[in-house]
Amino acid sequence: MTVQVVRAAKADIASSHKFYENQQQGLGNYFVECILADIAELEKTGGIHRQTHGYHHVNSKRFQSVLYYRMVDETVILTAIIDGRINPARRDRILSRRH
Repeated sequence: MTVQVVRAAKADIASSHKFYENQQQGLGNYFVECILADIAELEKTGGIHRQTHGYHHVNSKRFQSVLYYRMVDETVILTAIIDGRINPARRDRILSRRH
């Protein structure tokens, strides 16, 4: 299975990197390493996770982020990486804009 990370999800990673790096130097880089490991895991597990609003979702193993993706044949289309602590209504608005 292959994983495709869309531009908006790459922007989510960059934004979170900046946030965590502002919290503590080096934490942003650690966040990126962890998220990349979570993304690599989707090559094996894509499609088995529960769905919300038409997206499969899986929690990051180390951070409070949730990865949202869709399956197209044997490809995981990673659409969003959202902090799991945000208001569900805001999460839903973000996902509705990311077709």
